[in-house]
Amino acid sequence: MIPYHLVDGTGDPVVLINSLGGTLDMWKPQVGPLTERFRVVRFDTRGHGATHAEPGEWSMDDFADDVADLLVGLGIERAHLVGISLGGAIAMTTALRHPGRVGRLVLLSTAPKLGTVESWHERTAKVKAEGCGSIADATMNRWFTPGFHAEHPEVVAEFREHFAACDAEGYASCCDAIAKYDLRGRLSPIDTGALVMYGTLDEVTTASDAEAIASEIALTEVVEVEGAQHLISTEQADFVNRRIIDFLSV
Repeated sequence: MIPYHLVDGTGDPVVLINSLGGTLDMWKPQVGPLTERFRVVRFDTRGHGATHAEPGEWSMDDFADDVADLLVGLGIERAHLVGISLGGAIAMTTALRHPGRVGRLVLLSTAPKLGTVESWHERTAKVKAEGCGSIADATMNRWFTPGFHAEHPEVVAEFREHFAACDAEGYASCCDAIAKYDLRGRLSPIDTGALVMYGTLDEVTTASDAEAIASEIALTEVVEVEGAQHLISTEQADFVNRRIIDFLSV
C-alpha cells in the first residue's frame, strides 16, 4: 500500500518515518533545514493520521513494504531513511528487506527490540478498551522532559492532540506488530552505515540499545543527545538536524 505522504524540496531523497502515535507533522522541525539539501518525504504510518488500513495481523515487514511501495510510487530508486522509535525499527527492517532501495540510515531513539511482549499486549488491551486518549498523558511524559513541558506547552499539546486522535484499532495493530519485532543478531547484513542517536534522559531507548545496534551494523556512529528524552527530533531539533545533515551529506 502507498501511505498518505507529503514531499518537499529537491535533491537526494530522504524519507522520514514516524514514531508510534505520531503523524508526519512530527517532522516539522526537520522540514526546513533538510529541504535546503534534500528531497524530503514524510508519510503517515498505516493506522495513523490520513493513512487508513484495515486493522489486523500486521508485522514490521508490512511497514517496510509500505516504505518500498511509497518509493516505487514516487519513482525513487533509492533513499536515505530517518526513523524515530518505531520509525527506526521500520527503517532497519526496510534496509534488510529491500537493501537496494536504502541509502544511509539515521536511527533515532530506537532499538533492535522495543519493550517486552507483555507490555505491548497490555497496551493493546488498554487502547482497545479506552482509546488512545487514555494513555496520552503518560506518553507525553515519556516523550518530553519536564523542562520541555514547561517551556513549550503548545508543542506538547499539539503532540498530545494528534496522539489522542489516533485510531485505537490501528494503534493496537501497530503495538502487536512491535511485540513480534526482534532484530537482535540480524542486523549485520546492513552495510550502508548508520547514525544512531539517543537522549541521555530517555528511559524507553537507552545508550545500551544504541550500542546494540552499533555492535552489528558496520560503520555506525553513536551520538548522545544531552538532556533529552524520547522525541529528540523535537526536544533538541537544532542539534539533531545538524548531525543528520552532516551525516547524509557525506
